[in-house]
Amino acid sequence: MPNKKQLATQITCLRELLSPWITLPSHLSCSISGMTLDSREIKKGDLFVALQGEQLDGRRFIDKAIEAGAKAVLSETKNAQLHGEIRFQQDTAIIHFYHLPMVLSKLAYHFYFPDQYCHKVIAVTGTNGKTTIASLLANSLSLLNYPSAQMGTIGNGLFGKLTASLNTTLDALSVFSCLSDYQKQGAKYTLMEVSSHGLIQGRVSALPFHSAIFTNLTRDHLDYHGTMKAYATAKKILFDEFPLAQRIINIDDKVGASWVSDYPEAITYSATGKKIDGHQYLAVNKVSYLPQGINFEFQSSWGKGVISAPFYGDFNIANLAAVITQLLAEHIDISCIEKIIPELDTVPGRMEPYFFNELNTHFIVDYAHTPDALEKALIALKKHSKRGRLICVFGCGGDRDKGKRAEMAKVAEDFADKVVLVDDNPRTESATDIMKDILAGFERPEGVECIHDRKSAILHLLKNAQQDDLILVAGKGHEDYQIIGNTRIDYSDRDLLASLQISENLDSNKKANL
Repeated sequence: MPNKKQLATQITCLRELLSPWITLPSHLSCSISGMTLDSREIKKGDLFVALQGEQLDGRRFIDKAIEAGAKAVLSETKNAQLHGEIRFQQDTAIIHFYHLPMVLSKLAYHFYFPDQYCHKVIAVTGTNGKTTIASLLANSLSLLNYPSAQMGTIGNGLFGKLTASLNTTLDALSVFSCLSDYQKQGAKYTLMEVSSHGLIQGRVSALPFHSAIFTNLTRDHLDYHGTMKAYATAKKILFDEFPLAQRIINIDDKVGASWVSDYPEAITYSATGKKIDGHQYLAVNKVSYLPQGINFEFQSSWGKGVISAPFYGDFNIANLAAVITQLLAEHIDISCIEKIIPELDTVPGRMEPYFFNELNTHFIVDYAHTPDALEKALIALKKHSKRGRLICVFGCGGDRDKGKRAEMAKVAEDFADKVVLVDDNPRTESATDIMKDILAGFERPEGVECIHDRKSAILHLLKNAQQDDLILVAGKGHEDYQIIGNTRIDYSDRDLLASLQISENLDSNKKANL
């Protein structure tokens, strides 16, 4: 996420900003130049927003913010009677605000977009596919000369210039400060991954989304939502509570198909040839799985097309179907779409290939960390490679939904020829206990290799590879860290494999020169 202090200066009258909720006295008609939740980012003239978070109470940092030059402070109160009460500290107004988290998105929108104009923001939600669809759409639109940004799991920024992000959906202030920055840099679109947490917590509640894409709903985040029904309800907020110009829904997914009747204007897409009468649609047919990628044809409300793409698997057919549907809804000609799709970049950590020449071995790095995503990745790779072994490397995160551990074991055992268990992010759980939970899901655990250290596992597999092996390294994807205990450790499957590729190429060159 870009540092908000690097953005162009924004000046807004505090009294006008708060007028929908609090009437301030005339002597508080001061100007503020920024808003932040983090006292460490305060600059002179900023408004500090002190929320009572579940893990951290921002009010503890009010003194620090004032010392750093905060012009005023909004302090969350749980007492409705204190709403609008003002006290002063070192001539700085501390304004008590009831239900502050619920209106923070509106406050941020009014501050960063005072004229209420925001470029087109396209939301992508669902369990799987969000990152790939957002990235491929940003890539596509940029190739079509519509400068685009993206916000989500692999980072935030103009396409190709992303900076790391800790959360899929940023806090309300960061969402709008980033969008304002992208707009000033000329962005015509921002592709935003929108999480169920972000929707429930109101982080984007004031954002005037142009379009929303629903991918699918499979088991994930039940430690937060409790039930699949509650999880689905959270996702549906995006389609029910925002004034969307376009609702684009995957009808191959049971939840998506059940939603379509609620939205007469919904546009449907399907990777299996489905369509629903009365709705604009895109339906894929005649798919070919090739060593270098996929080919398919599609029919749609806008005409027919033929696509070649350097990607693997049925889920990437579904991802591309969503991308193409959105482009068609934006009145992009099919001929232009057919031309740019083969030029799209591989999404970091999403079925990303690393090839080793000596034994014609492929390692594929993918973010698959749910049973459904792992199953889809393995099925996809099975179709593209039929000569060597399909090996699955995965683990499960600690302090998260334990129910999926046995499910992921079953998937790996059913679809891979060999399984190697590694650590994911153990966090504060015992890595040994996590691995025991996973092993309990195997019918034949004696055939599973357990190598806690991911680097050691990859080096072991590379050393012992057989001709035409295809090795899926799942779970971490784009991530460049592991969390062990409360410590964040630098580690990247992608960086390791890239360095091993370089080493192999250097060795090959040395041998060729002997």
